[in-house]
Amino acid sequence: MNDIIKVKNTAYARYEEVLLQRDNLKKEAFLINRKYVAEFGDLIIQIFEKKIECIRKKKEIEFVQASINHGKTVDQEKLQEFLRKEMEEFKHQLDIMVEDTKNAKESEKITEHALLKIKRIYHKLVKLIHPDINPLTEENEELSDLWQRAQIAYNCNDLKGMEEADVLIRTLLERINVGVMEIEIPNIEEKIQEIENEIKNIRETDPYMYKYILEDKEMIDEKKQCLKEEYKSFEDYSLQLDKVIEGLMSNGVRFTWRMN
Repeated sequence: MNDIIKVKNTAYARYEEVLLQRDNLKKEAFLINRKYVAEFGDLIIQIFEKKIECIRKKKEIEFVQASINHGKTVDQEKLQEFLRKEMEEFKHQLDIMVEDTKNAKESEKITEHALLKIKRIYHKLVKLIHPDINPLTEENEELSDLWQRAQIAYNCNDLKGMEEADVLIRTLLERINVGVMEIEIPNIEEKIQEIENEIKNIRETDPYMYKYILEDKEMIDEKKQCLKEEYKSFEDYSLQLDKVIEGLMSNGVRFTWRMN
């Protein structure tokens, strides 16, 4: 089964090397982001909640002001429905952030032995069905789904998931009677260059760059202080919006309620 692919390109070894390097960096960036979210997620959520509060108040002011400009009373039912629709997406984003932070905090630590086993299985699967190497992976929907499953398990350091994907992939390849495939990867030197550019971009951008914060206690403390200051700025802005709302109320804004 390991000899499923024979390639004609002399640069194939380098191509495989950069593919693995890129995928390893993507995984590393994913895990760095998990650590970053676990460290700063609660503060980031607090900021976003306060930001949502400010957005809601601004939209309430806009609705009330529009009613005043048209000489109308403020229909409370319409106001609440307007706010519900306008804030729906923000609340959805908040739910995702809360769940993401929870998952990041609950991420299990894994032994070095398990990490090596995951890496070994992934490297074998890359040779077999990486879509940049084996065109069958994109042509066969079931194989494509299993490759995605293997990538998720690899990124999450899920040894059980990795082993299950390995078995399922090999079983599928046997079931569809895949023999030795001889392929030629076109423009392989260009593709190598593209992947090397991806590698450079991963290393020079977030979330990979978060590692330099997470490795330094002073930088962690500094980042937390910056987040606290950002929260304070939204808190102050929320109080300013309260004063605007109070001003509208004191100017005799009238509200109507619909009775059932």
